[in-house]
Amino acid sequence: MIDKYNSLGTKLIMDVVINHKAPEGKNGSYIDFANETRVGPVTGETYTVEWSGADICQNDDGGYVASLGFPVTGAYDTGDDFSGARDLDHTSANVQKNCITYMNFLLKELKYSGYRLDMVKGYSAQYTKIYNEATKPEFCVGEYWDGYGAITNWINGTGRTSAAFDFPLKYALKEAFSGNWSKLSTDKGMAGDPNYARYAVTFIDNHDTYENESRHTVNILGANGFILAMPGTPCIFLKHWKRYPIGIGNMILARKACGITNESPIVEQQEVSGGYVIKTQGSKGTVLFICGFPSYDTTGFHCICSGTDFAYFVSDNVNVEGLTEGSDDDDPTSKVTVYVNSTSTEAPYIYAWNDGGAQPVGGWPGRQMTETATTEDGKSWWKYTFSINPVNVIFNNGAEVDLVQTADIKGLTHDSYFTFDPSNPDKETNYTDVTSQYYTPEPVELPSCVKPIEGHLYVYFQANKDYDTPYIWVWGENDKNFCTNTTWPGDKMKWVGTDGTGHAIWLWDAGAIAEGDPMPTGLLFSNNGDPQSADLPFKNGGYYDIRGWLADVATGIDAVTIDGSDSCTPIYNLQGQRVNGNYRGLIIQNGRKVVNR
Repeated sequence: MIDKYNSLGTKLIMDVVINHKAPEGKNGSYIDFANETRVGPVTGETYTVEWSGADICQNDDGGYVASLGFPVTGAYDTGDDFSGARDLDHTSANVQKNCITYMNFLLKELKYSGYRLDMVKGYSAQYTKIYNEATKPEFCVGEYWDGYGAITNWINGTGRTSAAFDFPLKYALKEAFSGNWSKLSTDKGMAGDPNYARYAVTFIDNHDTYENESRHTVNILGANGFILAMPGTPCIFLKHWKRYPIGIGNMILARKACGITNESPIVEQQEVSGGYVIKTQGSKGTVLFICGFPSYDTTGFHCICSGTDFAYFVSDNVNVEGLTEGSDDDDPTSKVTVYVNSTSTEAPYIYAWNDGGAQPVGGWPGRQMTETATTEDGKSWWKYTFSINPVNVIFNNGAEVDLVQTADIKGLTHDSYFTFDPSNPDKETNYTDVTSQYYTPEPVELPSCVKPIEGHLYVYFQANKDYDTPYIWVWGENDKNFCTNTTWPGDKMKWVGTDGTGHAIWLWDAGAIAEGDPMPTGLLFSNNGDPQSADLPFKNGGYYDIRGWLADVATGIDAVTIDGSDSCTPIYNLQGQRVNGNYRGLIIQNGRKVVNR
């Protein structure tokens, strides 16, 4: 396999774990490392490694191993203690010989081109220098999970024979793409420092961070675009590549076409009102990356990839060949425009967030609204358009004292209209949702695999690419759990078919409902725990996507014009509010959904 990749111009590096070593563990031993002798299949050289307790740090596991009576007689650890296995004493000449033997075997006999060094905080940087100078890898990167100063000190300690993962930039991007663009002005990471850019391996997530609270959850494609616009050596996480092969692939092609390397100079990097801009000069062209919604002149550039809160440009002199048409997003996020009619002559402020932590208009109290619109009935509205869907908002007067705000208005998935009275300090009563008077949803056609299940408690879910293993969590009043599996993430859903456009359709069927049984009030979907949707209102027999309820399965939607024969029957909008016969759009009449034209 390695030969094949090498013949195609792709080099492979090995995950090298030499901070610690696991014993064979026979008869409960903690220190019985395997002694080995191998003949190299390429060079015919003989490789031998032999171990003893003298090769293990005497304070391994805080002295616990020694307290059990095992003869660990090496020197004290030169780095952080690691409790998962025996810590090797790198001051030992035998350990150094064994590490060099092993690493030479990887390069000469297996034809790896370099190393990804695990847990390098566990031993002094000088030993990485010894090993690299002895084996001469083409590339080496160390996992030093720490801040800027500690990591750059480690790089210097290796004699600059190794790069390091840019953890400072990873965390800055996580915060920046949640709406705090100023974070990139103060924390540029190693890639943003011309003295260390060539040693920075930039990344958004890896196998460790993806499994804990460090995971990047907001605008993954945009964050990957940022590191593909910078110097440093970008490292793309496999799960991100599989989710966004078109967008990431096109930006990789554009980066290479511009001749961007790990030493290319950043010619502009600054916070601009509403976002952030970075411009990197390559040997063949320039990459311009824009975050957020700044007003910025892009004359002389053309866009390669764009999405929520980002756009990736290259200079017009660069011809990027091999770009893939189309989009990675099988369920593109639609825009949500929020309209507010205020009783004040001053424009209201709007603050917004989503369940992933993004703050698209910045921190509290948000941004004063500037755009206006007029509806057919002559009313004037302030408006703001979001590319995040769903979005949560709060209207307020922006005051430092005597602040007046609305309650949290959550889960907006389409154009929504509100009134706001900033003279009323009661946040529960100073606004009104009047969306039903101005917004008509589009009818939804149910796929053939979605069928009513009479007398059952059930919902269907139209999944996008992020949900290949959907689970559902369903609850009711008094914290009642309606799932068969009452521990998170709840019940695994059953695949029932597709909708003809590539979306998989999944079913949760909790069985028959007895008369008088309580009904759920809320639900959420997750992909076996993460990512997950927002909390959504429960509708029995509902057809949902990740943003919320789309239609009722039991009735479906009929495109019917109401005639005068039903003129006396009460009609309701989808919010359950009674409306008159002049209301146009999707309504409920006689228990059925129809379109009143």
